[in-house]
Amino acid sequence: MITEKLLTKNKYSRPGKALSKILGIVVHYVGVNNQKPEQTVAYFEQLKNGTNETYASAHYVIGTDGNGIHCIPDVEVAYHCGSKQYKPGITDRLGNYPNYTTIGVEMCHTKDGFTEETLETTANLVAQLLAEHDLGVENLYRHFDITGKICPKFFVEDEAKWTAFKARVNEKLC
Repeated sequence: MITEKLLTKNKYSRPGKALSKILGIVVHYVGVNNQKPEQTVAYFEQLKNGTNETYASAHYVIGTDGNGIHCIPDVEVAYHCGSKQYKPGITDRLGNYPNYTTIGVEMCHTKDGFTEETLETTANLVAQLLAEHDLGVENLYRHFDITGKICPKFFVEDEAKWTAFKARVNEKLC
């Protein structure tokens, strides 16, 4: 189950700006083993204090038990894939600032990778979002595909896992 717990509008994690057009879905991993979605959302929320001027957020955070939190409306910008430099061809597909054209999904994980529950919930969510925006699996990206950052690590270090995840999403689209 994905519950809604929206971040407070603020400069650093929920700017309240409208997405220009949704051209893709970007998956990430939180990077901290066994972190709960609530902890990730709390991190995004505390950024509003501006103490270290970090910009970060995602629209969804999916936990290792398959439950998740929707913390930024799909029609608003989240700061999940911004960079000073993008991989070749990405700005042709997603515009000069991909945060303005993509929905971000953070996936929680264990030290060994994503749980089946995380994969299943994320695949269902991603398929639903792609269908809602008349997009296909070719519009599903890893953070790595946009910026070159090793994220989600488990899908970057093992290309077969990424291919299998995309196939799972594609099956749900049919």
